[in-house]
Amino acid sequence: LGDAFATELHSTLARVDRLRIASRRSSFVFKDASVDIREIGRRLNVDYVISGSVQCRGAAVHVVAELDDASSGTQIWAHTYDRKSEDLLAIEKDIAGAIVGSFATHQLRAETDSARHKSTSSLDAWGLVQKARAFAFEYTPRGLAEAIEPVRRAIELDEDYPAAHAMLASLLVERLVNGWSTEPKRDEAAALEAAEKSTTLAPQDPFILKMASLVWTYFGDYRRAIGCLRKAVEYAPFDFGAWGYMGWPLTASGEEKDLSDLRNILDRLLSTEPHHPGAAFWRYHASVADLCEGSLEPARVSAEAALELRPNLSLACMHYANVLGLLKRKKAAQEALERCAKINPAMTPKHFASLIERLTDNPSVIEHRLGGLRKIGALRG
Repeated sequence: LGDAFATELHSTLARVDRLRIASRRSSFVFKDASVDIREIGRRLNVDYVISGSVQCRGAAVHVVAELDDASSGTQIWAHTYDRKSEDLLAIEKDIAGAIVGSFATHQLRAETDSARHKSTSSLDAWGLVQKARAFAFEYTPRGLAEAIEPVRRAIELDEDYPAAHAMLASLLVERLVNGWSTEPKRDEAAALEAAEKSTTLAPQDPFILKMASLVWTYFGDYRRAIGCLRKAVEYAPFDFGAWGYMGWPLTASGEEKDLSDLRNILDRLLSTEPHHPGAAFWRYHASVADLCEGSLEPARVSAEAALELRPNLSLACMHYANVLGLLKRKKAAQEALERCAKINPAMTPKHFASLIERLTDNPSVIEHRLGGLRKIGALRG
């Protein structure tokens, strides 16, 4: 049973984009050996080692998984999984997916944290893009401004590096979404140009497709964005960021089947990896989906959860004010507007309304997303 779990885990890891793993035959040499983690890492030439154990307890299976840093030999995380043993094949796939999801999140944090603390001059184009991602995770005016410089430097080093162009496109759109652009027309044109170039250079790269989807969504082409993301997760099924990005175009569509699809995606993401850097956005998208379906109280709860995870997310704060307005909680909605103004003065009701009307052509979605602000007098018309 332990071998079966290890085999399933190895197969699942092999599907992670840009991850090199040691062969199963080489890895399994160490399954019964008392060898130091650092020695295993050296002999397999790997950065991480995943190990674990399986125990059968009556009608249940207890699985322990551990991730170790192969260079230092220290434990990074350990998780336990308990499942009923009615369907061992399903259990193997379920737990393997959960382990890989946790590993992918750790790998993302490790890559960006490492690049963030290195000087721009010491990094290659790939490292510069990772540095930019680290700054972008802050989701602040300063963070986005600092993220653009290393991306432009990456393009100077390699003019045809698609990831740099894709990252630049997404950063410019983030700046536009939050009202932080001082030259919106120029940034819009540059974002479009960078997105088109990146997808031309690498039309099947999951990262490029994920970044470009934000641009298409911002310009109201949510069907193209959905198509990009469908391809991205087909190529990289454990890219949780790509799955989460579907929240933007699927809520812009507002169609029942798209909202249902999004609900299933977000439930899976939040149950598998609730501490992912994108979790606050997943909660925000869940709230928008609830709102579009007319479920106001669940929309309020999810919006509050998003703001608890990321208090400076002004987009979620303005959305929260709208939800409270629809719930006829005018005082609380006004307080949310005041909080939003402190977080990001550029995220005004007027800017938010222009953004929503840009993202979607569905009148029902527009009414749901702006109706509460109209009720409390923050918007006219």
